[in-house]
Amino acid sequence: MIGSSEEEDGDDDENMHTNLEQIMLTMDELDRDVSTVLTTSNPYFDESAVEYSHKNRAYEPLKNRNSTIMFFCQIGNIKRKDTESDAQGSSQAEESVEELDTKRKNKFNFCDRATQTHNHVHVVKYTQTEPLPQLTFEGSVSPADILQTYIEKESENKLSDEEEAPPKPTRKISRKDTKVDDPIRQRRYFRFCERMIDQNLMSDVNIDFSFYDTPSDEFKEKGFGSLLALWKFSYPAMKGTPVNDLSWNPTYPDMFAVAFGSHDPSKRGSSGGCVCVFSLKCPSHPERVIACHSAVLAVHLRGPDLVALGCSDGEVAVHSLAAEGTGPLARNGSRVEHSDVVYQVKWLPDTIDGRHNFCSISADYRVISWLLAKSELIPTEVINLRQFDLFAKVPERDKFSKMSCGTCISFHPSQRDLFLIGTEGGPIHKWSNLSTAQHLEDYADHQNIVYNVQWNPYHPRVFLSCSADWTIRIWDHAQRTSVCTFDLMQEVRDIAWAPFSSTLFAAVTTDGKVHIFDVHMNRQQSTSSYAVCSSKRSVHLTTVQFNPVKPVLIVGDDRGSVISFKLSPNLRSSLKAFQTTESSKFAAAETEKMEKILKLAGNSENCS
Repeated sequence: MIGSSEEEDGDDDENMHTNLEQIMLTMDELDRDVSTVLTTSNPYFDESAVEYSHKNRAYEPLKNRNSTIMFFCQIGNIKRKDTESDAQGSSQAEESVEELDTKRKNKFNFCDRATQTHNHVHVVKYTQTEPLPQLTFEGSVSPADILQTYIEKESENKLSDEEEAPPKPTRKISRKDTKVDDPIRQRRYFRFCERMIDQNLMSDVNIDFSFYDTPSDEFKEKGFGSLLALWKFSYPAMKGTPVNDLSWNPTYPDMFAVAFGSHDPSKRGSSGGCVCVFSLKCPSHPERVIACHSAVLAVHLRGPDLVALGCSDGEVAVHSLAAEGTGPLARNGSRVEHSDVVYQVKWLPDTIDGRHNFCSISADYRVISWLLAKSELIPTEVINLRQFDLFAKVPERDKFSKMSCGTCISFHPSQRDLFLIGTEGGPIHKWSNLSTAQHLEDYADHQNIVYNVQWNPYHPRVFLSCSADWTIRIWDHAQRTSVCTFDLMQEVRDIAWAPFSSTLFAAVTTDGKVHIFDVHMNRQQSTSSYAVCSSKRSVHLTTVQFNPVKPVLIVGDDRGSVISFKLSPNLRSSLKAFQTTESSKFAAAETEKMEKILKLAGNSENCS
């Protein structure tokens, strides 16, 4: 027995020790919120209760079961207090009932069935309250007495209002004490009003933009269409100044940025430039203006508010459209990195630590990558084309002719370590790995300045280029010669792939024409052309961009204007599939369509 008690005491100690370990909780366990859920269940309800269904001829569980348990129920009724007159009336009624009982036939108070009436059963009994007190009065008045009473009442109300009203401040005090509304709210309100006015004044253009389709497409060949001019955007302060670059906002598809500045070297130091942000909802005036002391030649939008720009004096800056101030978010203050015109800037994917960065190419033969760190730009030189040309294995007589600065840069849409650089001499260089800059290939079919080069958004091997030698060329980067060539007999200043097709692109020339090409429909000529005319002098078009979502094309000229166009149904035949089909399936179909064009073109065949 003694041994058993010792064993029981040991078990108790172990249980107490385990209980203490369970009670001792860490700080994380004490801070953690434990959610409890209360549920209701009826212990008197039988879950296995069934009933026989004559329809299905089988026993089935009870449906529409009420699991409510009634613990307490009381029906209340408040009655009016009996007065003396009510008590007398009730006593008289009791006496009359006793008299009637003596006259009835039997003690059960039965009456004849024919004399009975139907009594309605009251389901709900409402609460009864005491009646309101009533007062009876009488008198005689004349119309004059009524009028006099109303006049006296009005005079009393006026006196009371004057006593309660605060004293009126003087004119001088009222100006100082008046509260000014929030300027940001005022600006938003005025902008909203301005958009409403613009949409009312330009209602016909808005209707054309939303609903109009050119009926002449029915009488044209498949793939051939036309352009419908919509709005014209301009900034009065930049009238007569060339438009150098355009960039759509990837977050808000109705907004785009325009870079203004003069290309004339003699005017670069004296004339300034700016970046204007326009919206299709308000064409009359820009939403935001970023003024610069020199001409702006390159602009690129990232996200909803970041703008990277490059100027003619080598300045590179980043502005935020969300900031209220007019100054840049960051800039290269010393301008030692770029000593000449910055031709193009391109935003790149964020770094591993989430920082924004972009790349710039300049006429000083350098390509620099910029890292945005708070209010500072950290430069890293990627390529120096002058050193590349000097150290390349080229004969001495060809070194001077081969040396040329970069004019444009384009990064592969899927392989970010692969990019192309166009030069003033005509060759296009293919490079790999932006951090180490490994040269891969040269494409030398162009004989003059390459104004722009762009990778195809769907086919991984195809890119497009335009030059001052009047040609547009389609390339397969696996081959050193171009696949297709289009000769427009004028300088081709800019090109742009359509975001909804792998074979459709636009081009602008110095004779004021916009050309639309679709190599899937026609590999010999453009499928549509539009001439921008002016009564005073010829218009030179400088840049072109497609809207990323809508069938809209914007074109800039050398007179400070941006014109928007709408593509006809024949030109935007693949837009519906782009908007409705799954992105992966649509991309595969567009890639296959361009692959057929490459097979038809062959290795050495040109489309011209």
